[in-house]
Amino acid sequence: MEQKLPFWKPAMTYGIFLALALILYNVILYVIGENLNKTLGIITYVIMAIGIFICQVNYRNKELNGSINYSKALGFGVAIMLCAGILNALYSVILIKIDPSIMDQIQLMQEEAMYQKGMSDEQIEMAGEVMKKFQSPIVMAISSLFVFALVGFIISLITSIFVKSKNNSDAFDEAMEEVKTEE
Repeated sequence: MEQKLPFWKPAMTYGIFLALALILYNVILYVIGENLNKTLGIITYVIMAIGIFICQVNYRNKELNGSINYSKALGFGVAIMLCAGILNALYSVILIKIDPSIMDQIQLMQEEAMYQKGMSDEQIEMAGEVMKKFQSPIVMAISSLFVFALVGFIISLITSIFVKSKNNSDAFDEAMEEVKTEE
């Protein structure tokens, strides 16, 4: 009988570590008043990419004895991000409950961006009404999970290229068999 290798337990563990790193970074940004800075927000994606890569390599080396195919690495990266997304969604909901003014700040930023695009006041007002419907904690948590899964998929598409590897222990055995048959 084939031994079933662990998947979800390491994915959840690594997802928790990645979520804690992302939450810590976001708390630091919040404390220094830069939580809505788009340029610093890009660093979040760098943390995600490095985190997924390190987690995939550790999973490959510790759980799978150094051998993982592309699709398993891809799936593991997405699973990590789903787990991290759950905790990040919870953090976001708690932060908004603690500081509801964040939603107003976000809405002002979006309105300013629409003004810069040349939208009329009427269009901006209509868009604002639509945005308010999506500002409930449940909708935000679900959309956060979706975004984390999508970003995890995109990042894992790339990192899995570098993480995939085949165990070469069979190659040594095959070479030794060839030597034995030549004698």
